[in-house]
Order: sequence, then C-alpha cells, then structure tokens
Amino acid sequence: MIKNINLQFLISYLGLLPFLIAIADKFLFHYLNTNIVDDFIIIYSLIIFVFIGAINWDLKKRLPVKLVIIGFLPSLIAVILLCMHLILYEIGLIVITFMILQFLIDNYFYKETSEREVYFKLRLPLTICIVVSLTII
Repeated sequence: MIKNINLQFLISYLGLLPFLIAIADKFLFHYLNTNIVDDFIIIYSLIIFVFIGAINWDLKKRLPVKLVIIGFLPSLIAVILLCMHLILYEIGLIVITFMILQFLIDNYFYKETSEREVYFKLRLPLTICIVVSLTII
C-alpha cells in the first residue's frame, strides 16, 4: 500500500494543514492570536505561490524564455506583495487574485504537456482549497 502512495502528492496535500488549522482555530478554538494567524497565512500563501512558479524550472534542459519568465514572475510578485504586507497593506484579495491568475496561466501551458493529469489531480484541487481557505480566513 505504501508503495502506491505518491510522495509528492502526499506532501502537496499536507501543505493544506496550516490552512485547516487556521480555519479550525478561527471558528472553534480561538486559541491563537488572529493577527499572527493572518500574517502567517499570508506569508505561507506567498511561499506556495513562489513554489508553484518554481515548478516551471528544469535545470536539466533548456526551457523557452516564456517559461523562464513565467517561473520567475511569482518570485518577483511575492517580494512586492510581502513588502506591501509589511507596510500594512491588506493584500489578501491580491494574493487570491494572483493565485487564480497563476492557475489560469499554468492551465494554458499544461495543455501542451503530458502532465495534464497531474494538473487536474493536484493543482486544481489544491488551488481551489487554498483560495477558499484564504477567503474564509
């Protein structure tokens, strides 16, 4: 049974735990400081955003320039959003917007690859869960 588990899928879905814990605390436990939870979730979401962009990098082969730029842009956007967050801008809606935009752009590029199944089994459900979690939190 353990041999049938894809470790990348498992780790990816485990990445939803902080969102679930934050939602549970917000509605059930009220143990954590809401400002700290909100800051953590924003920063954690930006890390995920950058990680998803980094998936487009493959150092073993030469990538088209458009994929390199698309892989780099989430890092640049995350730095800008992090700076905005640190100077006390509310960026929750902006993060949600960029997550959805990144999902749509990747959808366009995954149409051309054999990784389409992974896109629907991993990327679609995780993006939906993250966006819904950010909206709730």
